[in-house]
Amino acid sequence: MLSSLKEGKIIPRAFSKIQHLPGSKMIDSQDKLIGSEQAAWMTERRRTPKDLVIITEKVDGANCAILRQGDELVPLLRAGYDCRTNPCKWLQDFAEYVETHANRFFQLLTEGERICGEWMIKTHTLNYKLPHEPFIAFDLISGSNRTRYIEFRQRALEAGITIAGLLHMGEAMPVTVAMELLGSGYHGVIGEPEGVIYRYEDHTHGFICCGKYVSNPLLGNDELFRANEHLFNKWKCPRTSKW
Repeated sequence: MLSSLKEGKIIPRAFSKIQHLPGSKMIDSQDKLIGSEQAAWMTERRRTPKDLVIITEKVDGANCAILRQGDELVPLLRAGYDCRTNPCKWLQDFAEYVETHANRFFQLLTEGERICGEWMIKTHTLNYKLPHEPFIAFDLISGSNRTRYIEFRQRALEAGITIAGLLHMGEAMPVTVAMELLGSGYHGVIGEPEGVIYRYEDHTHGFICCGKYVSNPLLGNDELFRANEHLFNKWKCPRTSKW
């Protein structure tokens, strides 16, 4: 079941901001560049042949998460607050979506785990005609520990949850090649996709770092953002429910 509405921070942060890879479009002063050594591990050469580079599509949604606390699910915004405390109706609606699909999230999550992703009802700049429901998952976290990508992928898909489109898994890859693989994207963006997310996993300890490469020239266009304030994405609804 869904938890009762919770005021204040539930956890310090549901998901941290991802730093940019060299050449990525940085929008404001909050955007940071990842270290050159870490960028090289992902785009030039892995530290060891046993390490793993994963590349997925980056989409332009609202970062949200679902946290399991005992027999309850808490719908969170990136900053760690219950989404129902936000004044925006389209963010409050995330709780309704979580309640509608609670059985799938209970199937996926164990105590203290949260699944993080993008709520695609409304996006900042880009428009989408989604070929699936409006939540795209990209990470499974317990406390500060990120589940290895392969395990996250398997568990999420077994629970019937849509995940960010996978481009590549293996050796380091230049962003130019990754963007060619991305093409028109996997999630119905109208026009050019936003970019890609790189993830680096150590063969012993798991997650090490991640970086993003934003290429769409529309990102950061404040005038366009304001113009789109009341535009929402369309999505395919395979069920009879609202979501």
